[in-house]
Amino acid sequence: MKRNKKDSVKELAQEIDVLDHMLSALVETLEEKGILTQEEWEKKIRAKIDTAVKTTQSFREVAS
Repeated sequence: MKRNKKDSVKELAQEIDVLDHMLSALVETLEEKGILTQEEWEKKIRAKIDTAVKTTQSFREVAS
C-alpha cells in the first residue's frame, strides 16, 4: 500500500512538472510576441490567488 501511495505521489509530481513546463512555454511565447509582460503575468497570478483565498475562506465559513 505504501508503494502504491509513493507511486501516486510521484506520478502527480510528474504531471505538475509537465503542466509547469507547458505554462512556462506559453507565457514565454506571449512575452516574445509582446502580448504580455512578466509583471502583468505576476499581477494576474496574485489577483487570482487572492480571489481563490477569499472564496475558499467564505466557503469554509459557510460549511462551519
